[in-house]
Amino acid sequence: MGKDLRNKELGLGIIQRKDGLYMARFTNKSGKRIALTDPDLKCLRMRFEKAKVEDYESQGVAARNYTIKEWYDFWIKHIKRPQGVTQQYLDHLETAFNKYIIKKDRGNISIREFRMIDVQLIVNEAGNDSITAAINILSVLKQMFNVAYENDLINKNPAKSIHISKSRRRATEAMSRKDEEVLISHIASQRLKDMVLLMLNTGLRLSELLGLSFDEVDLEKRYICIRHQLSYRRNEEGEYTFAETKNKKSRIIPLNKTAYEILDRNIKKRKPELGKIYRGKSSISDDLIFVSSLGDAYNRTGFSSSLGYCIEKAKKSGYEFDCPRLSAHIFRHTFATRCLEAGMTPNTVSSLLGHGSIRMTLSYVHNSTEKFREDTALLDKI
Repeated sequence: MGKDLRNKELGLGIIQRKDGLYMARFTNKSGKRIALTDPDLKCLRMRFEKAKVEDYESQGVAARNYTIKEWYDFWIKHIKRPQGVTQQYLDHLETAFNKYIIKKDRGNISIREFRMIDVQLIVNEAGNDSITAAINILSVLKQMFNVAYENDLINKNPAKSIHISKSRRRATEAMSRKDEEVLISHIASQRLKDMVLLMLNTGLRLSELLGLSFDEVDLEKRYICIRHQLSYRRNEEGEYTFAETKNKKSRIIPLNKTAYEILDRNIKKRKPELGKIYRGKSSISDDLIFVSSLGDAYNRTGFSSSLGYCIEKAKKSGYEFDCPRLSAHIFRHTFATRCLEAGMTPNTVSSLLGHGSIRMTLSYVHNSTEKFREDTALLDKI
């Protein structure tokens, strides 16, 4: 593992020189030593991976013994991207792959050496985090190993017979009004407080909130039109960009009083900040309503970290949340549940959420105790 000048590990093949430049080196398949340098570590890593992939692509597929990282890169570029999937979907795949393969030092294992037990252990590890994490990493491994099998690179797909125990599946909860009140009271930042409340009142996905731009908001007509979302990762220039919505469609969300006031306040606050120059600022930053203290796009990690701190602060105060797993996605579930409880039809809620089917919307339904009592009181009229 290479290290920077502060002795921090940078990853295999990457170092920081005394002049501050980062350097990445590898030996290509022809035996030639390749060296790349860049002042920006993120840019260097992207160039480094690209160079290794291009080196492998210069040879025939069947002649190679791929590592799992090399095969993943090949599979993404030549199989998944040509299928026309969204960048957001590709980012989901990469997040899962990096967390359970790369960061666990499994990236250099040959795909021919992977066995069923290896895949099962990875899936079990992800399942300890969440059922969604287990599903995501298993989906990645099944798909990429299947392509390898079909091209005679491996004798069988080691992920094919792996299953996730149904007992591990947990229903996603919704917040109670008391949960919301306590959480909001423990958020010191007005910006973060507004972002949480906006999700609870519009059902926006976190990526849609972080990518919410001025041209998507019509305060006069009191609605927002979601046309894009913020990409999870920076591009090759190190900037955040817009990506297509999850279902590649736009949707209209009318604003209630709370959502309207939040947007009106934050748009007025942002206007004087537009045009200011910040180091590392993305070109889309001046289009965004919510940005970080550095003037750039507010990334998912920063949001989740700030939210997690506030949740822990509330717990330390002695409060026990009715909903045990608070997150940005729980806010979306909560919005859906409250819409249905208020009497909206599933079709309307599905449209507001941007779901592809009503079945998905109905999986968001979480009856409160009060609603359950009201509904069951109708049994006397049967």
